[in-house]
Amino acid sequence: MKWRKTGWVVWFGIVAAVSIIRGVLNASSSPPPPVCALWVTRFDYTTPADVRSIIDNVAAAGFTDVFFQVRGNATVFYKSELEPWAFELSGNKVEILGSDPGWDPLQLALDTARPHGLRVHAYMNVLPGWKGLEDPPPAAGQLWTAHPDWFMVDSLGQKMLPTSGWYSFINPVLPEVRAHLRGIVAELCQYEVDGIHLDYIRYPHDYHLVARQRYPNASDEEIMRHADYSYDPASQAALFDRYGWNVSKRQITKFRCDSVTRVVRDISYVVQLKKPGRCLLTASVMDNPVDGKTHAYQDSGAWVRQGLVDWVVQMNYGTTSFDRYLRAMKKVAGRRKFRSSVVVGINCKNDTADLLAQLDKVRASGSRGVSLFSYSFLFGENHRETEKGRILLAKIRSGS
Repeated sequence: MKWRKTGWVVWFGIVAAVSIIRGVLNASSSPPPPVCALWVTRFDYTTPADVRSIIDNVAAAGFTDVFFQVRGNATVFYKSELEPWAFELSGNKVEILGSDPGWDPLQLALDTARPHGLRVHAYMNVLPGWKGLEDPPPAAGQLWTAHPDWFMVDSLGQKMLPTSGWYSFINPVLPEVRAHLRGIVAELCQYEVDGIHLDYIRYPHDYHLVARQRYPNASDEEIMRHADYSYDPASQAALFDRYGWNVSKRQITKFRCDSVTRVVRDISYVVQLKKPGRCLLTASVMDNPVDGKTHAYQDSGAWVRQGLVDWVVQMNYGTTSFDRYLRAMKKVAGRRKFRSSVVVGINCKNDTADLLAQLDKVRASGSRGVSLFSYSFLFGENHRETEKGRILLAKIRSGS
């Protein structure tokens, strides 16, 4: 036991050193170059021709960075020894999960981007473990069947169930879950990626919006209890070890925030170990950082202040709330870190006039830059610019 404790002390010492190094690197006196990024989701491509067109379009539009999704719900769009190939690449049927499509989307994106000088970030959903009403085939080794005990448990003692359009989440408290995620990031670092981009790095506070598909006869109170996570034995035991029997809501919030932050810290360590100084670590975070911390246990302000990530990308997708949440993010990050480490995300689903105004506000805010969600709003059928895309991209190219 003494050796094991010493090992963990060494581990956390290394991780703390990584955070300090990140902070020093981000503290440069010269202003960092602005970021103009675009999210490309796994739903935007199915063929090699799609990937080539996407990367060429993103580069020609004047973006500096692309968040290219390669992991959705513990299925992947790159060559992995840890998780199965996504079925969307081989016919879009769950029963063929794990079938090798014969090409590697991540490698192709990197090869296509290199002549353009476009930075490619491998974009991964972190805690989603499965989605849909149909179970994956056991032979595929997907987490839902291979490690059913890794998934969160609600306050009624039931394992979190995915819906047709929503995920079931794995539990960041479990050491084996964190080890698995470190392994995924280590695999991605074997590629010549410019960054690792984290999404869904939080608790599923919003499950109540979809839970009725699984619990059609439940009362509103029961639905909310089905959306309160995680009450698995490991989490309960860890809470007891830290606080004893009488645990306050504030202590639960801190424990869950610490659990998510620990995953970010672990991933940060792996990135620095595998690609020191050569790979950015970024994370999509909730628009309101206060609600994110209180309800989803995502302490994005701390990640920025402590240098655990190079950028947080604020998903500031509303219109009436946009200014308020922009100020809230600046407050929790601090002015210096806001300039160096906060990229503001806007949702291209919104009206064009609102988006143009938001682009101006982001530029005036003093943040690191802007990211647009997502490719499919700017480029439609046959990867041609949409009308909205034409207007927005003209503004981006002009820099006005």
